[in-house]
Amino acid sequence: MEYTGEQPERKGHHGGMINYDNTKFKELLLYVSERSVGDPHFGKTKLNKILYYIDFQSYGMSGEPVSGAHYVRRPYGPVPREIVRARRELEETGAARVEAAVRFGYPQGRLVAQRPADTSVFSKSEMELIDDVLRALRGMSAVEVSELSHREPGWRVAKDGEQIPYCTVFLSSRSVTDDDLRRGQEIYQALSAVSE
Repeated sequence: MEYTGEQPERKGHHGGMINYDNTKFKELLLYVSERSVGDPHFGKTKLNKILYYIDFQSYGMSGEPVSGAHYVRRPYGPVPREIVRARRELEETGAARVEAAVRFGYPQGRLVAQRPADTSVFSKSEMELIDDVLRALRGMSAVEVSELSHREPGWRVAKDGEQIPYCTVFLSSRSVTDDDLRRGQEIYQALSAVSE
């Protein structure tokens, strides 16, 4: 089936709508930037991928993303649609600033927290997941993290500029094996026998 880019209603684990939470998203931006202070690879490209992996891994594990941001396919990987507005709001309130840096001859806009993140907006399991994602991506460059995101089924099925559905986290990026096909046929036959 070809992906059309049309977005069905976004439902969470319990059948409710997935809602974007601007407060959690901004606190997530602050927390990630705080924890990335010593990471020489941290800039806006890497930040976008960290946020993507946090939200999509959370959705895959619990049926609910941490922030509910809407991720769009861009050439360097998924980008949360709300990032520009949230970053601007953080700058306007003095909670963060963007620091210009040059890394390997390329400009790198680093979000720098000016106050600690309010982590009380996150559950214990969300904090554990956030820290796990940060640890997993810590040593990777923006290019490496971008290339990693290009292997994700969601990024591959969406067209440039289209929203990446959260449900794509459940798609496999590996090829179907003969064993998979055999098992699928066994299940089909068993279910067909029950329905007769």
